[in-house]
Amino acid sequence: MSTIKVNNIQSRTGNAISFTSGDTITIPSGATFTNNGTVTGFGDNTPSFFATLSSNQSISTGTFTKLAFDTTSWDTNSAFDTSNNRFVVPSGQAGKYFFQFGVYADNIDDQEYFENYFFKNGSSINYGRFTEVAPRANHPVFYTTSVTVNMNVSDYMEITVYHNDGVSNNVFSNTTFFSGFKLIGA
Repeated sequence: MSTIKVNNIQSRTGNAISFTSGDTITIPSGATFTNNGTVTGFGDNTPSFFATLSSNQSISTGTFTKLAFDTTSWDTNSAFDTSNNRFVVPSGQAGKYFFQFGVYADNIDDQEYFENYFFKNGSSINYGRFTEVAPRANHPVFYTTSVTVNMNVSDYMEITVYHNDGVSNNVFSNTTFFSGFKLIGA
């Protein structure tokens, strides 16, 4: 086999050379791509979504309560089910996903706690707990929790919270969110 070494390859009309399906281009280690245009076909972090509550949600004490994320700011693959308040992996999109949510709640008192859970396919896979230790009553709390998890097609992820305040507490719509995206290359 022969090797041709040149500085620039163009078609007869002066356009860049394109390749057809099945062609292989090997880029050696240490090579650098310089992009002065648009690059496509390298993948992206989709599906991607950002969901919120349309109104404050009351959380009863001592009860695991699924958060009612019923509004999306974006949902690239129409994969967030606002009717069931959960993200569902669409066809052809199995892989590793990064999920995060933030919760703003009120009225947590000294030595009480507020817990949050990721539920995959109806089972808890991870949780975070905020325990109020300051000697003050009715303290608002805000925290975020994240997880990276393998997801198969039709798997779903939901958010559930729990507290032991003794009375119902609100989770506020203007600062509570649930977001996620598929990791590329993982």
